[in-house]
Amino acid sequence: MGFLLDVIGPLFTLIGCGFILGRRRKIDPEPLADVAMYICLPFLLFSTLVRHPVTGLDAAQVFAWQAGMYLASIPAIWIVARVAGWDKPTRSAVTLSLPTVNVASYGVPVVLFALGDEALAIIMLLFVYGNVFASSLGVYIAAGGRQNPLQAFKSIFKLPLIYTTALAIGVNLLAIPIPESLLDTADLIGKAGPILAIILLGIQVSRIQLRGNDSTALYGGIGAKILLGPAIGIGLTLAIDAEGSVRNVLLICSCLPTAINALILTVRFDARPDLLGGILIGSTLWSPLGLSAVLYWIGAN
Repeated sequence: MGFLLDVIGPLFTLIGCGFILGRRRKIDPEPLADVAMYICLPFLLFSTLVRHPVTGLDAAQVFAWQAGMYLASIPAIWIVARVAGWDKPTRSAVTLSLPTVNVASYGVPVVLFALGDEALAIIMLLFVYGNVFASSLGVYIAAGGRQNPLQAFKSIFKLPLIYTTALAIGVNLLAIPIPESLLDTADLIGKAGPILAIILLGIQVSRIQLRGNDSTALYGGIGAKILLGPAIGIGLTLAIDAEGSVRNVLLICSCLPTAINALILTVRFDARPDLLGGILIGSTLWSPLGLSAVLYWIGAN
């Protein structure tokens, strides 16, 4: 109960504020998303990686987890789709919903409130990996195999987080001293990002249209996300033998709802955005249950 009040309560209050704002006012979320993506989150990523460097093993385990989520989701949903008789766009939408997790506007605040600053570096690194996979393999899935994966891979280099990560790693490897005042400033700017992102989530959810959804595919997709997704994520966390902050962050991320960028991909390639929007809303509303159980498990250990 304490976790629900301390972590989930503030998050859903901000989501609710964004939802009401999106319903009552004509707000363009694009400029706000750009501020979060191109200013706040790169500052947060840089300050956390410099202050809390990630070891090579930790980085490899986080990468393995994200890659495993995609590699396990594709055959799992293919089997479900064959049994249920889903068409290719429906299969693409449900497949994308499984490995993409809402790190920026949900996971980062949860980790910040529940685990503290030391775990931020891990989830920010996962955010980078998640964007890399969404911009390459995610594009391939959304396009239903119509786009060359190597062509999709080129879009990765448009992500500012790639260059921020390289800069932070370079600073750590070369032992370049960074004044604490500069890191404090970066931290102050960066921590505005998660708050802005969670409000943006509410605004974006308020714009999702659910008309025309096939209820069987919708409920099947939500069920896959809230049951199969955590099972795969937790299984991978145990399989890679993650420990400490890496283990705790990956356990939390196993229960996060579908990411907004998955919805953007389905809109771009006309892969049932109505269905993925419904899965996004459903998994967001159900997420407190899974997160509460996982955080109780983390606390007990």
